[in-house]
Amino acid sequence: MSVWSDCNAKQQFGIAKCNFDQEVTKPHRLNLDVGDAVVILKETTHWYYGYKQKDKEHRGIFPKSYIHLVEYNIVNGEFCIQRTDIVEEITKVLLEWGSIAKGYFLRTNPNFQRIRRKMNELNNNRAALISGNLPLDEMRKVKLMATAQIDTGNNLLGLDMVVRDDSGDILDTNAICTTELFEHHVHAVSRIEKANRLSSEQRTPRVHNKYSHNILLHVNAFVCKFQEDSDLLFTLFDGETHKPISENYVVKWSRTGIARDIDQFDNNRVLFTDLSRNDLSISKMYLVCYAIRIGSMEMKDSSESKRTSISIANSMLTAASRKHSQLSVSSNGSSGSTCEYIMRRPFGVACKDLTPILSKACDGPSNQDLPFIMCEKDTLDGTLRKLISNKDIGKIDSKMAVTIEVLRGDIKQIKEDFPRLVHTNVPVARKMGFPEVILPGDVRNDLYLTICSGEFSRIAKTSEKNVEVSICVANEQGYLIPGVMSIGTGHSPIDEYKSVVYYHDDKPKWQETFKIHVPIEEFKQCHLRFVLKHRSSNEQKDRSEKPFGLAYVRLMQANGTTIPQGQHVLAVYKIDHKKYDKTVANSYMELPATTAELQGTKPSISGLSLLPKDQLTIGVNLCSTKLTQSVSLLGLLNWSAHKETLEQSLNALSTVPGEEVVKFLQDILDALFNILVENDQPEKYDQLVFMSIIHLIETVSDLKYQHFLTVLDVYINESFSFTLAYTKLMDVLQKNISDAIKPREKSADGFETEESMEVRRLYKTTRYLHYVMKFVIRSRILYAEMNCNTDYVDFASRLQELLRMFIDMIGCPSNLLKSEGALLKNLHIIATDLMQVFDQVRLSVSIVEILEKFPPRRLIQSKMGCIKDFVETKLFTLPKCRAILLPVFCKHIKDHLESKEEGDSKTDIWQQEKNLSKAAKVLGQLKSQLHTRETTANKKIAECINIMNNILKLLYRSDVGPTHNDIRDIMIILLRTVMKAAHSLDRDTALVGKFFAIMLGILQRMDAQHYDYFVKDLHQRGELKEFVIDILLVFTELVSPSPHQKAVFPRDWMDMIMHQNTVILGALQHLSIVIMDYFLTPFEKQIWSNFFQCSIAFLVQSPLQLNDFNDNKRQIVFARYRDIRKDTAMEIRKMWFQLGQHKPKFVPQLVEPILEMSMMPETELRRETIPIFFDMMQCEYYSSRLELESYGDTKNNNSHHKGNFTEFKTAMIEKLDILIGAKGKGDAEYKQLFEEIMMERCSAHATLNLDGSSFVQMVTKLMDKLLEYRFIIQDESKENRMACTFSLLQFYSEVDLKEMYIRYVYKLCDLHMEFENYTEAAFTLKLHTQLLRWTDTELSPQLRSYRHMNCRTHRELKETLFFEIMEYFDKGKQWECAIDMCKILAQQYEEEIFDYIKLAELLKRMAQFFEKILKELRHTSEYFRVCFYGRGFPRLLQNKVYIFRGKEYERLSDFCTRMLVQHPQAEVMQTLEAPGKDITQSDGQYIQVNKVEPIMDAAFAKFNEKIISNEIVKYFTSNNVQKFQFSRPFRDVTNGGHMDDVRSLWLERTELVTSFPLPGILRWFPVIDSHTFKISPLERAVEIMKDTNKGIRQLVILHKGDESLHINPLSMKLNGIVDPAVMGGFAKYEEAFLTDEYLEQHPDDKDLIEELKDLIASQIPLLEIAIMLHRQKAPDSLKALQEHLENCFTDMQQHVESRYGRKSCDLKMDRDSVVMRRTNSFLPALFDGSCNRLSETSMGSSDSGLSKSTFLPRPQTNSIKSTLASLSFNARPSLMHSPSTKSSKNKEKTPAKRRSMKKDRETLSLPVANSQWYTPPLSTITSTPEKEINTSVTSLASVSNSSLAGPKTPDPRVLTEELTSKRPLRSEKDKERRLSRPASIATPTATIKNFVDTRSLSESSNRNSVETTDSTSEEDIRPPPLPAKTRDSTDFTSLTHSLDWNPNGYAMLNALSNTSSSSITTTTTMTKTSITNTTYEYLEATNFSLINAQDSNKPRPPTPPPKPSRNSKHIP
Repeated sequence: MSVWSDCNAKQQFGIAKCNFDQEVTKPHRLNLDVGDAVVILKETTHWYYGYKQKDKEHRGIFPKSYIHLVEYNIVNGEFCIQRTDIVEEITKVLLEWGSIAKGYFLRTNPNFQRIRRKMNELNNNRAALISGNLPLDEMRKVKLMATAQIDTGNNLLGLDMVVRDDSGDILDTNAICTTELFEHHVHAVSRIEKANRLSSEQRTPRVHNKYSHNILLHVNAFVCKFQEDSDLLFTLFDGETHKPISENYVVKWSRTGIARDIDQFDNNRVLFTDLSRNDLSISKMYLVCYAIRIGSMEMKDSSESKRTSISIANSMLTAASRKHSQLSVSSNGSSGSTCEYIMRRPFGVACKDLTPILSKACDGPSNQDLPFIMCEKDTLDGTLRKLISNKDIGKIDSKMAVTIEVLRGDIKQIKEDFPRLVHTNVPVARKMGFPEVILPGDVRNDLYLTICSGEFSRIAKTSEKNVEVSICVANEQGYLIPGVMSIGTGHSPIDEYKSVVYYHDDKPKWQETFKIHVPIEEFKQCHLRFVLKHRSSNEQKDRSEKPFGLAYVRLMQANGTTIPQGQHVLAVYKIDHKKYDKTVANSYMELPATTAELQGTKPSISGLSLLPKDQLTIGVNLCSTKLTQSVSLLGLLNWSAHKETLEQSLNALSTVPGEEVVKFLQDILDALFNILVENDQPEKYDQLVFMSIIHLIETVSDLKYQHFLTVLDVYINESFSFTLAYTKLMDVLQKNISDAIKPREKSADGFETEESMEVRRLYKTTRYLHYVMKFVIRSRILYAEMNCNTDYVDFASRLQELLRMFIDMIGCPSNLLKSEGALLKNLHIIATDLMQVFDQVRLSVSIVEILEKFPPRRLIQSKMGCIKDFVETKLFTLPKCRAILLPVFCKHIKDHLESKEEGDSKTDIWQQEKNLSKAAKVLGQLKSQLHTRETTANKKIAECINIMNNILKLLYRSDVGPTHNDIRDIMIILLRTVMKAAHSLDRDTALVGKFFAIMLGILQRMDAQHYDYFVKDLHQRGELKEFVIDILLVFTELVSPSPHQKAVFPRDWMDMIMHQNTVILGALQHLSIVIMDYFLTPFEKQIWSNFFQCSIAFLVQSPLQLNDFNDNKRQIVFARYRDIRKDTAMEIRKMWFQLGQHKPKFVPQLVEPILEMSMMPETELRRETIPIFFDMMQCEYYSSRLELESYGDTKNNNSHHKGNFTEFKTAMIEKLDILIGAKGKGDAEYKQLFEEIMMERCSAHATLNLDGSSFVQMVTKLMDKLLEYRFIIQDESKENRMACTFSLLQFYSEVDLKEMYIRYVYKLCDLHMEFENYTEAAFTLKLHTQLLRWTDTELSPQLRSYRHMNCRTHRELKETLFFEIMEYFDKGKQWECAIDMCKILAQQYEEEIFDYIKLAELLKRMAQFFEKILKELRHTSEYFRVCFYGRGFPRLLQNKVYIFRGKEYERLSDFCTRMLVQHPQAEVMQTLEAPGKDITQSDGQYIQVNKVEPIMDAAFAKFNEKIISNEIVKYFTSNNVQKFQFSRPFRDVTNGGHMDDVRSLWLERTELVTSFPLPGILRWFPVIDSHTFKISPLERAVEIMKDTNKGIRQLVILHKGDESLHINPLSMKLNGIVDPAVMGGFAKYEEAFLTDEYLEQHPDDKDLIEELKDLIASQIPLLEIAIMLHRQKAPDSLKALQEHLENCFTDMQQHVESRYGRKSCDLKMDRDSVVMRRTNSFLPALFDGSCNRLSETSMGSSDSGLSKSTFLPRPQTNSIKSTLASLSFNARPSLMHSPSTKSSKNKEKTPAKRRSMKKDRETLSLPVANSQWYTPPLSTITSTPEKEINTSVTSLASVSNSSLAGPKTPDPRVLTEELTSKRPLRSEKDKERRLSRPASIATPTATIKNFVDTRSLSESSNRNSVETTDSTSEEDIRPPPLPAKTRDSTDFTSLTHSLDWNPNGYAMLNALSNTSSSSITTTTTMTKTSITNTTYEYLEATNFSLINAQDSNKPRPPTPPPKPSRNSKHIP
């Protein structure tokens, strides 16, 4: 037996390294997964006993071999593996990310792959760190990589940001001050952004040099005509000055269209550098390319008209191209081979404006095309001007493709940042001038020479010359210096430059620039030689041509300076080759070089003579850091040799350019200090030397030369050696101050004269005083070292005197603002340097005196800058000095924050202008330049924040001595000011976080002594109350910002927020003591209220809700900050019970905050806080009804008890709605706990047991509804959202809370408006009007509407709401309801307020509503019954039945689809049978949907038997209805008849009653009652006959009232009744019911039989009138039809009258006998005209889901839009089968009759415009209820299938099996002809989702089918739909009632033929088809298309589906 023993301490924790799965039969074994952490309790030889760390309840045994033991630590009672911090962090991060990544994967989040890659990288880094194989530096690198991955991943997942130090370790937030913690958070944000950019393979962002810009150019291709090689010279060009900016970049382009130089192959890129901000701000900067052709004078012919360059990367240099690549200017000065005739000729120019590219905010490569034009006969410069001005350039066919990218920073930084773009062999084209910043190591000696132009006389030539200028650099001997010239970068150096040759131009304008780079040592001896030569266009002559002229110019002048900048006109000397001695190469040096040197002479030597009319103009631009062009500078450097000109040299120093000064900085300084020390005339020279030193410092301090400041510092510290200079400098300094502060003369008007020279000199002195003092101090230190500091006292006194003079300068009334500002700017530098030679305490006192000497409103900005700089000095770190400086600094900060100066918005305009003027004087700027955002309060706050931040950081350091008194000074002086400023600070300001960090930093350092001292100080000043209120308000806004406020710290700054909470909790604990001590007696309600609000807001803030955190974050928070919620809750509870008798004052007010606190998901906290509510109930209940009595007084007098807690009850209900419904607080557990605790307290209380228990039950019910509302309001189902809102609406109505009731009224209204449910929105708003009265009583706050806040009385608001409701009713087309509202309002206008103007306007609007009822299109919505079965639905839907009002034009299939979209998990039931418990109690979702018909209210029976427009009646049939019905057919042969007999077809009818009428405030209501009964076949027959007679009657009335109605509908109706072809008409009823046998079997049906007989007899006189009417209106083409109708009717009349007697009719044929009540007539209410051969009475049930409404024509004013809509089909699937053709059995019967009918058909010609019709044998296309009316009078139905609107017809697929054919089948030929016709639009095919094939259901009973009918035979049962059929389907599927079909639409065809009666233009295309049917009369519609001319924005019915093809097997 195994013995279990305890484990030793090292073996208590391990990790499972393999899965351990065991069967259920072994529960004592513990199942393990790889990675599970297990805690081991006991062990045996092979087994451990313990539990998994994540499942501590379940314990068991597991094998030892499966466990890897690890070292561990116990943290907060949890076992943790002992590893390095970074490994532990990675482990926790991977666990946390894993669960999130799983959710990302399931939701297919696009970030899943990114986080997956990061997890893999982290895992690899973790493995590397655990391995222990990494060296220290590599481990540090891997650690930084891992931390970067963690930070970026947390940012990607929205997790908390981790604050780290520079080494990647997590920062100890408790070891640093608040402000430093904030800065670490800011740095962490930038670190994460940087890591994100690195991970996305973007280049590393750097702080670029803002003074240096570069342009990278890549030449991609050049498309042009090439005959010869070319040089392409690219340069940046200034469009304003028309001068180049940069050097040229040369691309050698060959005639083949690629680069000639192999080095440039696929590397045509250049970097233009040294561009300054001014260069980039040029209004027009161009990239210019000069194309210079290398070849002969005339361009060679080429067989290729155009050659296009190909991509360089895909090109190859051929042998030919290599040969031609040598034809450019060679490096040795020659022009290639001597035997070749080449020259440089102008080819063309391309340019592109770079301004848009340079002005872009974002950098990046930009592909550009440079338009290129050829020079023609113009110069290159002239062509460029033409191209820039865009004049006379014609069509541009050629272009260059380049890529341009702007790169910021200096060249070194660019090469580091973009090594791929700027590699070593990319040429650099420098700016032809110095950059904005000159670096000390940047040595340049470049001379840029421009050949501008020339003028040359013809001499002996008759034509103008072709001049070529050859330039070379020669030495004093005249010998050429090789390799010192350059065409441009990208081209090797050359010996000689040759200009472009212009053809026949004696005055060429070259404007060609190239660079000359001569070594400095040779520069003085060199000169430039220009040789002029004529180039002949004839090659032979050109070879014999010799140079005709020569010019030269020296590079160095006689005075030692270089050739001056600018243009020089050179003299040209003619070369006489016969006399010219070539052996003396420098003979021309004796001649004057420029025309200015000629001075009117004509010098000449042997072989050279002056050409007086000839000249050559050149431009010189020298960029040299070694050579100078300044004579003054040379004189100063050699002052000892020229003392007589010393004063002149010193004065001239200010005119020397800065480039020259910085080049010789040290030499100039040495010369100046030598003069200062050694001169014999100090009065004369000391001031000059001093100001020269100032000028030198000023020059070096310029931005352009700022890098030379380091040179100056090095000079002071290392090279400066003048020990006596300090005395001279101090003397001059004191003299300058004393001269400037002397009182000055004033003008006569009392104002000071212009600024004196002394004041200006003092400003310059103080501006650079810090460098002067550096010279003074350095000189004194050197002197003291030499003399052992013997005269320190004298020096100190002189220095003290100098400081005193600074103080006097500030106190001087003179205008020395600029000097004072400059002193403040440099004072901290001076003080830091003075610490070396002066007492620190005395220095601190002097600094304070200087600052205090300033008037309060003078130079505030400068003072704050000075203070900021002083905080960072070494002087401030000394405790003694800090004790002197800090109070003064804090005082200035406070004054600055509280001031209203310098741009503060609170200052008046005059003061702002004054302040701006001051600042302008200090800064030396224009006042207009100061009107920026930075001169506002934000800048002021930023300055103070930076200073206080630096002070607090310094005081947190351990090396600055004791800081307790310093914190006290800051607290006393600044804390209140900081809080006030923080409260008023705009949260959108970038500095807001820093400011609050300052405030928290002060509070963090305050201890109990500080609080005591501070509170006593405030109490003495009477400011304690204000302080407590302010700080509580600040805390509240900090932890719980208002919705419109931005949070101070981002939500992922977890450490910052938790640190803030720790500080605030400590402050609240101190403040609670203060409040109890000072504000309980006397009682201050506001302070106590603020404390509760602040404390509870602090408690309920989301960062403290540890329950919402994951395990990792919860452990971190526990470890660092612990759970501070309990401490806060106990503090609040303690303070509540400290209130005592003051509790009732807080009962309504504190309900919401304490309720929110009690809802925190912490059970213990809830149990402690919920009893407070019972205490509140008691407080209000026992409070006094008398205001003067307090809570305690009522104990003595029970009669004064208030006796209720109404205010508490109301507050609880309102706040529960906000907290649960809006804020998402609370849960079901809270509801149960609240009910349990409160019921327990109430039931135990003698007085509150009844009222309290009732209240608790009501609140619990409300919580239940609110929780349900909160769950569903986020649902996508709008019905569910509206239902929950309605439920709460009802609840608040029951409890009579008007404010809450109205709130939810508007919520429901807004929901309706969101989905455009205008009708329901109107009904919802009516609820509000019901609470209002027609009086002028002032509205109570509860009844106000947030939409109409300007309405103050009941009448105003009610009237406004009435108009809003009418507007909604108008949009919802419920004009009848709008009229009702108008009537009520009209009564008020007419009888109450007598406002006839409003009444008139209202009646006009009312008239419009009446007109809209008759004229505007209005679709009648359909109604659907929906049953929700299963517990998977929300509770309000589970196992309930609703009636839904469908959307406009929404049919059953669309509605089903919408239901399934809203409930995607639901399954549609296929039957209407009630489900069993297996469905109703299941967890699934099942929906049962079917259409129902509304039952018109009995109150509207007044419309019966009246001649009324159908549009009037139609509304009441489907509106304001509360009863609905649907029927299901079934066969029953128990009472006789056969299965296929009409006597066996019964209906099962169900009537439903809803809770409220529809439409109402919802689009659906639950069914509260249902009743099912049966309809016998006889009753159904009676219904059908009634409907038929009614239809005939209304048709007659319509046609009598409107002669313009088309006769075709009447024709079809009559033909279908008197000649029933298939169904047999009422003859079948006679056979079935009107027999003696039936009466004997059913004696109870006697009354119904008599009624049926009466209906049949009554039909005859109606038909007689109709046929007579038809005769009057029938055209000649219908005479045959008329005869046929009369013959058939005669037989029918005889038959009926003989059997049932003769009946009369109230309608007469006399035209005047029918009196119409309106002008326009309408079609009958039931336009159920059948097809020509169908029986009207055998068409099936009229109650089969169809509307009793009719299709009425529109008046003539209707638009063609209505006409189009009338012909539209609803693209809804058909659920019926097509008719069969099995009716050919009895084809031989009654041949004569058939022949007669055939003859009738042959003579029949219906008056249809371009259309022919066929009538189907069965009526299968049925109408939907209340079909929309959209035809005009001129577009009435010309021919229409009577079944389109008639009663529901039987299923054709079944019925056709009963029919017998009465004519032979169609021949094959006829079939082919028939099939060749276009398809009819009458029979579309369609499918419906989720229904089975109809063929499978047609053979069985479909009584339970979802789509029910009221048909009278088995054939009427609607089968499930067929799947969609194609055009060549073999089944002819007819349409069902579900299709959106309007028979009146046929009338359009006739209306279109009568264009004279239509005012609206339409385009009509029709295809005529012939009538070739042989079996039945088919009425076929024409294929047509209509283009609507207007009203395209109105709604129209959906478009019908396409009709199947004609080759159906059912059509013979």
